[in-house]
Amino acid sequence: MELPAKLPFSKRRLRPRVIISYIFDYVILIALVIGFWIIDSIEPYHQHFSLQNYTLQYPYAVHERIPIVYALCISGAFPLALIIIYTLFVDGLFSHHKPADPVSGKRKLRGPWRWKDRLWEMNCGILGLLLAQGLAFVITQALKNACGKPRPDIIDRCQPPAGSHDPPLYGLSDSSICTGDPALLKDGFRSWPSGHSSSSFAGLFYIAMWLGGKLHVMDNRGEAWKPLICMVPILAATLVAVSRIMDARHHPFDVITGSLLGVACAIVSYRQYFPPLSESWRKGRAYPIRTWGTEPAHPLDPLGMKLAGSNDSTTALRNPETERLSPANERARSVSPSRQQAPSPAAYSNAGNPFVSQPYPRRRHDHDPDGNYSSSEDDVADGYEMQHGYAMTQNPAVERYYPPQYESGTAYQSQTTGVATTGPHPPPGAFVSAGDRGRPLTDASLRDV
Repeated sequence: MELPAKLPFSKRRLRPRVIISYIFDYVILIALVIGFWIIDSIEPYHQHFSLQNYTLQYPYAVHERIPIVYALCISGAFPLALIIIYTLFVDGLFSHHKPADPVSGKRKLRGPWRWKDRLWEMNCGILGLLLAQGLAFVITQALKNACGKPRPDIIDRCQPPAGSHDPPLYGLSDSSICTGDPALLKDGFRSWPSGHSSSSFAGLFYIAMWLGGKLHVMDNRGEAWKPLICMVPILAATLVAVSRIMDARHHPFDVITGSLLGVACAIVSYRQYFPPLSESWRKGRAYPIRTWGTEPAHPLDPLGMKLAGSNDSTTALRNPETERLSPANERARSVSPSRQQAPSPAAYSNAGNPFVSQPYPRRRHDHDPDGNYSSSEDDVADGYEMQHGYAMTQNPAVERYYPPQYESGTAYQSQTTGVATTGPHPPPGAFVSAGDRGRPLTDASLRDV
């Protein structure tokens, strides 16, 4: 069988290993489904229990408030339908930069995204959802079998003979005294963690993050309706989890840990295909088609850009305020300013402005006549709406790292960065050198310099 030269929805010719990598994603999902059914058929470990333990004496609920079929519809079918409808029909309707039709001149209602862009977004969204659910089910079922914790209704499922008592030696009974339905008894030792809780949070917390990315919920506008919409799926997942306590299927600890497991699966799965919510200028667009043989993106400093000469292994550990007071930096400041290299003007233009400078390298392969790049082809960070209109402002945090440049004329040594900065009118109270430290600059002192 010969692999195609390109993925669907893309004009790029791709290497076979890139094609295989995406096929492997679906193979993993199929393997997770098969693994779940295999694990589910295994008899779980049976912990000992006490017939006198009142937390295990709840009656067996024949009719659950939310059966597993309903839970799957809530946490699986609903997010799936939302992803399909949003990406194919809603995405781009409220865009501020809709392309105009070259013939009529009217703006296109569908927004800047082409059909292959929408199909790519739908593909990545569905992959992430299925991965979150698959991980949650397999991990949960494996933990259930390994732990074998009794459910709150285990004694009702067990149906011990009349007059049964706990053994006098250790005071604990085991499943050998049970006379109930073997299928119910098998499921009765799968209390931790809660499968309803993990699966509901895996699917609904994932779709909450997905909506948060599409609505760029973590931008600097502070619109309260956006997080309110994102909280609706989380509320639904919480109600599904709480119903397990109401039905006496799980202990509260089982529900809490199952919910946390689902949240972890949702976060991990979402980040495989989408950027973090903190990068709101990307608007939750899926990552571009995978590339091979290229270096990963450089880790960013607190201002959103890479500093020249920074070390990958130490950048995150550096504290500029601490280094400013260290003896080594004091000695460095005594060096002649002419020997120090000032940052380039390009370093000032986009410092601290993530809406202008993107952390990922820009590589163009293909674009449409309107110039709307898509994640289905390549990185399109330059084409997002939120980029326009943003500019660098007077930010004290930015000035601390990147002081403003002055025209050449006189020089003084910065007390915070150690970078030589020049200008005709130095700031008040500036100092000329270590020898003249303590004497403010005046017109006479400038002539002396």
